[in-house]
Amino acid sequence: MGDKINDLDDVSAFTLNLEERERLFELQNECTVCWTNRDGWPVAMPHSFVWDSGRFWVHTTTKRKRVQALRDRPESCVVVTSLGVESGGAMVTAKTRAVVHDGDRDRVRWLLPLFLKRVGMAADDESFRQQMKLLDTPSRVVIEFEPVDVFTYDSSKLRAAVTASGFNNWAQQ
Repeated sequence: MGDKINDLDDVSAFTLNLEERERLFELQNECTVCWTNRDGWPVAMPHSFVWDSGRFWVHTTTKRKRVQALRDRPESCVVVTSLGVESGGAMVTAKTRAVVHDGDRDRVRWLLPLFLKRVGMAADDESFRQQMKLLDTPSRVVIEFEPVDVFTYDSSKLRAAVTASGFNNWAQQ
């Protein structure tokens, strides 16, 4: 990254290191989960997530079409950006393999408290109890996304390199 930048054709050097990636996963609680439908079309949906043991964890119900799609085709993708958090310009795309945990009440009851705390929906004991009552249903499943490859980008590093190359006004609005 010490070389002078003459164009923006290749920005692959501006990546997040492991510590920066972990920090992003700590700060951000929303990701976009991507899968394919039975006709091969890509589909995506935002989800709140928990990052634990090197995996993304989300929950939903068996009533969602994505659950069957991910059972049938576990090759998937999770995208996390720094939009709305202090780590501006950070982006991660993880190629993932999904595992739908059906009927695993212990896993649901492990994830839901972590999720509620992470997204601020359990401000006190009564709020927590009510949220658990609403979410801990027989159709609730946990979906685990194990990264098999990760691509990152850090636009703040690009901005610094571009400015250091003499393009001082390139990103002004």
